[in-house]
Amino acid sequence: MGAIELSDETIEKLADKLVKKSDSFQKLESEKKLRNVKILLVNYKYLESHLNVELPKLEDDVKLSKYELSLYSLIGYRVRSKELMKFVNASLSKYKHICEDSVDEGYRRYDVIYNLYIAEHKMTYRALSEKYSVDENTIRRDERRAREELSVLMFGADSINDMSK
Repeated sequence: MGAIELSDETIEKLADKLVKKSDSFQKLESEKKLRNVKILLVNYKYLESHLNVELPKLEDDVKLSKYELSLYSLIGYRVRSKELMKFVNASLSKYKHICEDSVDEGYRRYDVIYNLYIAEHKMTYRALSEKYSVDENTIRRDERRAREELSVLMFGADSINDMSK
């Protein structure tokens, strides 16, 4: 059987359809994973660093080779990561303000999340328990509650549905 010749236009249409089908197929699972605040927090530094990795430049007036199509995909990843991090950082900022205004241990919960995941020099559960003169289990409860509160702040009712399962 001989090779099939496809025009650039046909290849582009096929690629568009494949991307759309793949996006809709993976949407439900990826949305659920996205709403997992712990995964976002654990990977916070990597996501921030991803935005600072230098990408090669593409020429605007040249047909895209397979290599350039891969670069184009990488640029798409970068754009999505940038938007995600803007959203995460805005949510963390809002959460900090909410915690600062709370009458209970709200600020400690924010500080626990910040120092476990975001700070330049991360702290351990033990160091945080010593800082606040509480048991490590209290710090773990603070972390869990802060993740739940952040999840609701970031993803609304869907996060409550996820937590109830």
